Amino acid sequence: MKKITLLSIFIAFFLSFTFSKTVTFAYQGDSNTKFVSVLGSFNDWSSTSTVMKNAFGTVWMVQIDLPDGIYYYNFDVDGQIITDPANPKTVSNGKGGYYSVLIVGTYVPPTGHLNSGIIHTNYIHFDQHSFKYLDPSSTKTIYFSIETLHDDVDAATLMVNNSLYPMKRIVLDQYTDIFRTEFHPSTSKFEYKFILRNGNHSIEVGSTGIATKSNFFTFDFASPDVKILSVPKWSEGAIVYEIFPERFWNGNPRNDPAGTLPWGGTPTNDNFFGGDLRGIIDHLDYLKSLGVNVLYTTPIFEAPSNHKYDTQNYMEIDPHFGTLRTFEELSSDLKSDGIHWILDGVFNHTGTQFFAFQNLLKNQQNSPYKDWYFVLKYPVIEMPGYYRTFQNYASLPKLNVMNPDVQKYLKGVIDYWTPKGISGWRIDSANVISNQFLVKLYNWIHEINPDSLDVAEIWTNASEWFDEGAFNSVMNYLFQNAAYSFIFYNSGASSFVKSTDAYLNTYPPQLWNSLWNLIDSHDTPRALTAANGNVKKMMALVGLQMTFPGAPMIYYGDEVGMRGGNDPLNRGCMIWDTSRWNMQIFDWYKLMIKIHQEPAIRYGNYKVIGTYDDVLGFERSYEGENIYVFINGGNTSQKFDSGLSGKFENLVDSALIEGQNLNITLDPYQVMVLKAE
Repeated sequence: MKKITLLSIFIAFFLSFTFSKTVTFAYQGDSNTKFVSVLGSFNDWSSTSTVMKNAFGTVWMVQIDLPDGIYYYNFDVDGQIITDPANPKTVSNGKGGYYSVLIVGTYVPPTGHLNSGIIHTNYIHFDQHSFKYLDPSSTKTIYFSIETLHDDVDAATLMVNNSLYPMKRIVLDQYTDIFRTEFHPSTSKFEYKFILRNGNHSIEVGSTGIATKSNFFTFDFASPDVKILSVPKWSEGAIVYEIFPERFWNGNPRNDPAGTLPWGGTPTNDNFFGGDLRGIIDHLDYLKSLGVNVLYTTPIFEAPSNHKYDTQNYMEIDPHFGTLRTFEELSSDLKSDGIHWILDGVFNHTGTQFFAFQNLLKNQQNSPYKDWYFVLKYPVIEMPGYYRTFQNYASLPKLNVMNPDVQKYLKGVIDYWTPKGISGWRIDSANVISNQFLVKLYNWIHEINPDSLDVAEIWTNASEWFDEGAFNSVMNYLFQNAAYSFIFYNSGASSFVKSTDAYLNTYPPQLWNSLWNLIDSHDTPRALTAANGNVKKMMALVGLQMTFPGAPMIYYGDEVGMRGGNDPLNRGCMIWDTSRWNMQIFDWYKLMIKIHQEPAIRYGNYKVIGTYDDVLGFERSYEGENIYVFINGGNTSQKFDSGLSGKFENLVDSALIEGQNLNITLDPYQVMVLKAE
């Protein structure tokens, strides 16, 4: 499902954008909620001084006058301290939990100055309970990070026992720096702290706080508090192929819904063409020949629509897609072909035909399932305004995933399907689901299969969810945005680097090569349509996708030149008549997928080596192998000094290039991939 940009029920468009000093807090409770208060840095963290009132229905509200500044707060809901569910901005409380963040007015942090002897300690952040700062990717590698005010610290050092390890400065934005180092422990238990220096002034950050001298923290892999955030090796640099099952192929006309149309017609929001799981089975040889490693299918559980995001029964395959036996056959065949299968988990909402919602409609206040949803008023009818929904669609009532009975049911869904040969889940609309639930969901999945991939549908920066251990991958729309700007809209290479660094530098490094780098999806216009049919731009875009760190995601049919605008036009029937394929695009996909299998590109490290106006240059390196990628994202030829010396093979055309301080000329939208000989 597509992202939403408005937060549910939170008043005043949230507070980082308000210049008013009257701040309205709102909390959406349920029929059992008896007490809500707001506590924060503005009222000495008192649960009793700012009690909220039940304003209408189940919404609790209070207004507070606050001067400009930055504040931290939580809600007390019947004695349970929680973050604001409608406010995605949080910060660690240093105790394994989080505060919600509130910015009022035009508050601006102070300015740091290097070599000044001054360190603003209030802006130093480290939390040993957050993956943002202490990030074990395995028992052999731990990433340590500490956050400071921008230009406030000359150098940062990690001290482990009595050994010192320098940390690299990463500029996150105009206000914030992160210092990070990759540490390889030789023992499972050790002590550590940080030393920060500005000019001749040094401080330590340790277990006793920030001071001239501070005690060591203790790290122990044997501790139950220590969690490892890892990705399965198979997911690193995998070629992911997304299929919208209703439109891939009609493999079994006997299970077609009534009114099924002939294959290849114009898609609408409610028509059917008979695509099913048998249709995928029929074309597994095609996926294998293309080089696909991972299959992601949009929802396949029983639902009345063609998209199946309005789930009717999570425990049954939609009868128009097949049966459990068909599912098991596809799962087995995929495994035989070495292809991993990711299912789409729609847990933010159900359809109105789901049994719990049907019971609510029938029994109203007496329904045992009334608290599975967020009822706004009785009698409930199927219409916006009577219950919370996804994007105001009455057909998609929002589930109360914090309800214990809902969690028990959804855990049963995970427990049923995960052992049946799948390799993970893509979680729909993850940005509007409780983070606490998402962490539980991740743990349920990985308890069954520790080698699972748990992919979030989040269209913005997903670092908050990674920091909490809620996912180990994301549908990387941020890559799409940056790549489109670079190649389609001529924003320049440096702009692309700035945009991609903005997420890479905040994501756990061990996840980089498993991020699903997409150029389109079932929720966006197709890439070739976005390129206005410009094949050269499309090829440059695919070249970038296949060489940049991540797992390239192909939306079915892109590789043969399919076009389509916004939903539903982007969900057309797969073209199987090869005479209608764009063979220039198809051959380019085949070549770039082959190049992508180079270990340095699939698994390697990433370093920018130059931005030359419209030309981007970067290095991928792995176990002594180095590959250099140059892409011209502009519409004019570009000549530049690559800084490279030696002998190289251009993997795009097999040409050999040799010399010192190589000067390279790239035609508009040309891709060059040089492998050191």
